Amino acid sequence: MEHQRLDRRRLQVRPNAVCTLTLDRRLPEWRPLLCNPCHYRIGGNALRPYLASPIGFKLENGVGTITLNRPEARNSISEGMFASLLVILTECRGNKSLQVLVIEAEGPVFCAGGDVQFFQQLLAVSPRERKQMLTRYIGLAHHVILALAEIPCLVIAAVRGAAAGYGMSLACAADILLAEQGSRFVPAYAALGTTPDGGLTYRLPTLIGEKRALEVLSTNRPLRAEEALAWGLVNRVADVGNLDQTVADVVEKLSAGSLSAQLRMKALLAQRRLAELATQLDEELQSFILCSDSSDFIEGVQAFLEKREPRFGQG
Repeated sequence: MEHQRLDRRRLQVRPNAVCTLTLDRRLPEWRPLLCNPCHYRIGGNALRPYLASPIGFKLENGVGTITLNRPEARNSISEGMFASLLVILTECRGNKSLQVLVIEAEGPVFCAGGDVQFFQQLLAVSPRERKQMLTRYIGLAHHVILALAEIPCLVIAAVRGAAAGYGMSLACAADILLAEQGSRFVPAYAALGTTPDGGLTYRLPTLIGEKRALEVLSTNRPLRAEEALAWGLVNRVADVGNLDQTVADVVEKLSAGSLSAQLRMKALLAQRRLAELATQLDEELQSFILCSDSSDFIEGVQAFLEKREPRFGQG
């Protein structure tokens, strides 16, 4: 299956209009997506969204903040939210006033990963349709990871509660990871009978080592914030109730530094790894699609939806 490439020339953000994300029509497994609702206004030096979207964004004094705003669903990410994130990140990439980008979440959970409604739909379609749906959904999720990797300024993830599945991948994609005491990082993929997406098989071994990463991913062992700090996954652990202040302190320190030096340092450290990340995202997509053919995947998804332990190897 050929990797689905995004034609960036066809991604448009228009002030005072609905942001339309048009994907390359030469790719038959993709369909046009409407990033709705995701409206923007330009005012002064700030990009201010209306508050209708489950993805919030604000830019103040050079600090951009992306907020996952779907707490009633534990901030699980739908296809439309991925499209919104891609539009916002594309806008951020070209905004020269952006000095620091923060990713945070409303509610007690950072991100529970994939959308439950999407997984419900997977069980109601044929294997061929399931592959097409997963290719589209994961492909878009991977475009978000690549767009995030291309942000020139430093990116901070602020994790409170659980970061599970793609939520863990998203948190690991940040340059600086701050977590509140009691937070947990849960791979979740093994419980679904599949392999990771979102670049987790690239980021996690880089951060904590290959042996630790393989154990965590294979056994689905949650990492507590304190353990993640000791292993090098997390930069700082904030006391309960003090995460926002910890983020503000780091942002203030970065904002007081030389932006040009920070941009060049990040480019020196990250530029050579971008191609490696893109290749690994391709491999992750292929592996996930292959796993989706198995009875273990069906059992894993059913167990996830029914909130029970999976019983693998019975199909």
